[in-house]
Parts: sequence; structure tokens; C-alpha cells
Amino acid sequence: MLYKLISLFLYVCAIPVFLICSFCLIICSFISLHLFYKIDKLFCRLILLSFGVFPKIKGSFPEKGTFIIMMNHSSFLDAFLFPLISRGAYTGVTAKENFKYPIFSYLIKRINAIPIDRKNTKEAIKSIQKAQIVLQSGTHIGILPEGSRTITGKMNPLKKGGFHMAMNTKASIIPVGVQGAFQCKPKNRWWIKPGFVILNIGSPIKYEEYHDWSIDGLLCSVEKKLKYLSGE
Repeated sequence: MLYKLISLFLYVCAIPVFLICSFCLIICSFISLHLFYKIDKLFCRLILLSFGVFPKIKGSFPEKGTFIIMMNHSSFLDAFLFPLISRGAYTGVTAKENFKYPIFSYLIKRINAIPIDRKNTKEAIKSIQKAQIVLQSGTHIGILPEGSRTITGKMNPLKKGGFHMAMNTKASIIPVGVQGAFQCKPKNRWWIKPGFVILNIGSPIKYEEYHDWSIDGLLCSVEKKLKYLSGE
């Protein structure tokens, strides 16, 4: 009961904070995307703080290179955790449903996020192909290879699209494990349990390491690393 009362207070605080931060970021994106990627972490931390979430980052993101960032998907909070990871410009492949939310959709459009319909194989392939072009232009691509949030706290089976993209572009993959987000706000619970969320940034998996692996072999390797980094 206490957490439910706290959650009501947090939602009342979080909604205006989210709106103000989103509008600031949208305006900033028109001024300079370079500036956007400098200040987005601050605004995401403010949004997370308004939900009673305190992120901690373990490990470091490489200073040079362009990467595919793969992260386990355990909460809607992941949308605000992901920008804390990378250095420089990034975008992501995200479910087409996310483009239905008025403010949030406009925000992700400003960074050219790529919608994907995982129920339509042909369209999903086209989305991955678009992401490959963006990646090759020097922008990090974020992908949640499970496709949807877990409802058990355990990782869902990984989809293969991101691994085909890695093979096709010879890009390095950075696995990132999130611990604590599911406990704070899982998909099947409305109330929030404030607390710490840890982002464990793993070492890059370079093309030189996996170039002679099969897609299934690469998927299996990344899956093991994500489970380890997320504490599963």
C-alpha cells in the first residue's frame, strides 16, 4: 500500500518533468543535434529521478568507433536509461507502437529512430536495412534484441535482426545488462518501487572475434553476456 501511495506522488511529479524535459530536448534538437547529444543525459537523469530511479553505470563506453548497442529489455524505463550509455550520436530500432505516443514519438523522430514491425517479417527486414545505413554513417544503433519487455524478469528469446545487421556491417556489438529496472517498474505492474538501477557496460564483441560464427552462434554468445551482465 505504501508503494502505491508513493507511486501516485511520483507519477504526479514525473509527468510534468517528462513534458518539460522532452520539450527542452526537442527544441535543442532543432538548434543543434550535437548539443542534443551533449545534454540528453542530464534530462534523462532528471526524468528517472522524478520516478525515484537512481542509475549507476559500471564499465565504460569506448571513446572511438561506431557500435551496435544491445541491451536487455525489462521496463519502460529503458527508454531513459539507454541514452546514458553511449558517447556521441545514437539512434535506435524501436517498436512502431512507440510512434503513437504524442510527445515521446516526436522526440524519437528527432533522432531518426527507426520503427520496426516485428510481426511483419518483410517490413522488419527493411527496418534493419535502414539501420545498417545509419550505422555505416557513423551513428550508434541501439537495439533491444528481445523485441518486447519481459514479464517474468528473465530475458525473452532474442530476435535475429540485430545480429544480421552486425554481420552485414562488420560492426562491433556492445552488450549492456540492466539490473534493477524490472524491480522498479515491470510491464505488468502499475506502481513503482523506487531504487537503484545498474547499467553494466560489457566489452565490445568485435567482428574479428565473430566473423566466422553463424548467426545462431553470435546470438548465443551475446545472450550469455546479456544474462551475465543483467544478473540473470
